[in-house]
Amino acid sequence: MTLEIAVFLSMNGKAGEAIAFYKQHLQAEELLLVTYADMIQRDPSMELTEENKNHISHSVLQIGNTKVMIAEETMEPNEKYQAGNNFSLCIQSADLTEINRFYQNVTSDTRVKIIRPLSANMFSDAYAIVRDPFGVDIQLMYDPRLS
Repeated sequence: MTLEIAVFLSMNGKAGEAIAFYKQHLQAEELLLVTYADMIQRDPSMELTEENKNHISHSVLQIGNTKVMIAEETMEPNEKYQAGNNFSLCIQSADLTEINRFYQNVTSDTRVKIIRPLSANMFSDAYAIVRDPFGVDIQLMYDPRLS
């Protein structure tokens, strides 16, 4: 498998509670959990405080055959949290060409808002966030571990 789509949930500061809930009630298996304190080691520009050090920067749960990703903040951190901007689709592929093609295809539509242009970051050689014409945020990410 080289391609998967996961649901990404932003939990407005309650990611830890949500993860515990899904583990308890949906038998979710925790595959990854990264706190803000963990992230500061990768990105020293992050602002780490006593209040946010245990917040969840990123997590991955497995529920059956589906992955659910959970974090504290919305895709656009300056945006006020509200129902509707608290979820996104995360399209991941082990094929870098495929991610580039998806990005070029989706951004060719003038109604699409580019939140984060496709570029390398600390966890992927190709990562982008766009908002489709229907208000759905879509993350595109190259992940060679899927091959």
